[in-house]
Amino acid sequence: MAELTIQWETLSSIPQVAKKAPAVTTGEASTPAPAEDEGTTASAITSTDKPYLIYVADTAAVDGKFDPVEKVILEDDRVRLGAKAFHAVRMSPDDAKADPLLADKGGKELPRFIFVTADQKTVKALEGGSLKLGEVWSTMKATSNKHYKQDLDALVKDLKAVLNEFDKLAKELTVLEEKEKRLTDKGLSEADKKDIEAKRADIDARQKKAEAQKDKLWDLKPKADPKALAKA
Repeated sequence: MAELTIQWETLSSIPQVAKKAPAVTTGEASTPAPAEDEGTTASAITSTDKPYLIYVADTAAVDGKFDPVEKVILEDDRVRLGAKAFHAVRMSPDDAKADPLLADKGGKELPRFIFVTADQKTVKALEGGSLKLGEVWSTMKATSNKHYKQDLDALVKDLKAVLNEFDKLAKELTVLEEKEKRLTDKGLSEADKKDIEAKRADIDARQKKAEAQKDKLWDLKPKADPKALAKA
């Protein structure tokens, strides 16, 4: 299912948020420097739209071998669902080392995860002994919850319930279609036809309801508008 697939971005560097315009001293009072035109990179946006989950690994080193990060951590349903609340980025070790945001606080060991809050004030690397599923999930929750109004743990639990409903509906539809085929081969009566149509309509209605629930859950709201933060 698409919801359980991490959509990785490949970046050579992490776009850094702009800083607030510095105060200009005139001798009488300090006033903010004039803001640049709207839409420029220096428009004093102090937060990105999502926090960052960065995966730094040497893929050649584990080629053909069992990789506990890939097979345990990144296969966990909570991690795969929760990653959608982040910019999920794969970076090469060299790019991570050269990135000015990650160079000092982004860890050294391979593989590793680096979590960056949306305001880029906190950079946390998980590597070596801390590179465990429990620690990764705990850091994901803490990083996400700094930015969004929704609690990531509750969000993922609700999403898993919706995905289970999708699976249930898919099975019910398969059973219904098989029944319809059997009855058609024998001669579908009018009563059978009405019963099948009613059950299919029920499945369709529940499918639409589950889709609406999923869309509502994924409508993540930041605690503050980045542009509002810039003007604060």
